[in-house]
Amino acid sequence: MQVKGGRLELLVPHMLRSQLLRPGFVRLSLKLGAARQMPAWAKLQFTNHGVTEGDLDDVLGRVDGLESWANEWEAMGRAFEKRGGDAMAIGRWRESAHHFLTASACYNFAQYVVFLDPAHKRALHDGCVRAYAMAAPHFDVPAVPIEVPFRRYLIRGYLRVPPGDGPRPVVVIFNGTNAVKEELHWWSDAYLARGIAVCMFDGPGLGQTFHRLGHVGEPRPVGVAIMNHIEALPELDPDAVGFMGLSLGGYCAIRMTAHDPRVRAVAAVSPPFSADVYWNVTLASMRGELAALYDMPVEEMDRHIPRITLADSLPKLDRPLMVAGGGRDMITPGEEAFRIFETARCERELVFYPRAAHDCFNVLSDLRPRMVGWMARQLTRHRPGVVPRPRRAAPPSRDAAWMAAEACDPDFADELRGENHPVEWHTHTEQPGLNASFRWPWMIDRALEVVSRTALA
Repeated sequence: MQVKGGRLELLVPHMLRSQLLRPGFVRLSLKLGAARQMPAWAKLQFTNHGVTEGDLDDVLGRVDGLESWANEWEAMGRAFEKRGGDAMAIGRWRESAHHFLTASACYNFAQYVVFLDPAHKRALHDGCVRAYAMAAPHFDVPAVPIEVPFRRYLIRGYLRVPPGDGPRPVVVIFNGTNAVKEELHWWSDAYLARGIAVCMFDGPGLGQTFHRLGHVGEPRPVGVAIMNHIEALPELDPDAVGFMGLSLGGYCAIRMTAHDPRVRAVAAVSPPFSADVYWNVTLASMRGELAALYDMPVEEMDRHIPRITLADSLPKLDRPLMVAGGGRDMITPGEEAFRIFETARCERELVFYPRAAHDCFNVLSDLRPRMVGWMARQLTRHRPGVVPRPRRAAPPSRDAAWMAAEACDPDFADELRGENHPVEWHTHTEQPGLNASFRWPWMIDRALEVVSRTALA
């Protein structure tokens, strides 16, 4: 099995990432016991997503290389999946849901570092999807599978609707690169607590959604298809819809919202202004691995990357925007959040954590209630009163590249842009936030710093 660095950059001091974040360096660090010495703030990425500290320490104690990282997480996933099946067999539904959810998280952590072995990555991803599907019906608020038709494909996701009368406001959440919709479960819990329904989708071209880089560069038609589907669901309020995304999913959410006036607000965590910041700067050493995610040569990916930018979309965005970033982000530089904030002309808010890592995973205890509360306030402004509000129209069909062309052939628009290429595979309590900084054990951790800025349209 061939594996490379992936999200194990969390084991490497931030100051070294530009020169030493190479597979060989990460591999050597693990052999020297770096996994066991993972700092408390880095562990939050795992313990905030369904793995207990005891189970995490158990896995890290057995990891001595990238290969064993994937194997140990996979073994723990199988163990929890078996526990879930045993609990289900005797009717302990809530217990079984807990075990299956943990199994899903373990399979996901296993696939983080697998890039160059598509079959193994596919198997791990399938395990993540399978385990979550077993848990989904037995959550306190069940996660119901939904499918959105798009061209010749189905965009698969989950819908969770809080109990109560009347159509509910809804937030659509998209994951980022090398991530999966199943790990959005804990964000969905936070929205459900505020009475907001949640649709969780793999971002266009990401996760279980047909790995096609062309749909990352042009996510707008995917957003239109999702909005059309929401309007057909009576339990959801189509006049109170927000989009949200993490990392590259945040970029997609912003572009979709700028295009479709039916989306009332958008929030993004660690989004890039342009994808070239990944390709040419922070992850330049992993070009081959990133290209492998999309089953294309590095040279072909070079041609797509310049199209993945918010330069043209942000000036057109006229709905409220909230963007969050971190100063210790090793994947999306924190400056990208400021760049998005300064370029946009809409009502907007920036939350920046100088010592937050990618996706702000180490400060979620502060960010998550801020962002969920902000979105709840935005959607409340659009809740219909006694008199039903007229439905707003979908965006006009003015983009001939993908609107007119696909009227003849759903894939013809892709052909016109040269985007067709083979698809390799697609067949509860918040923990305290911690600064993402490497320090000596006897040093006292400083309080979290937060920079907040707002601007009107």
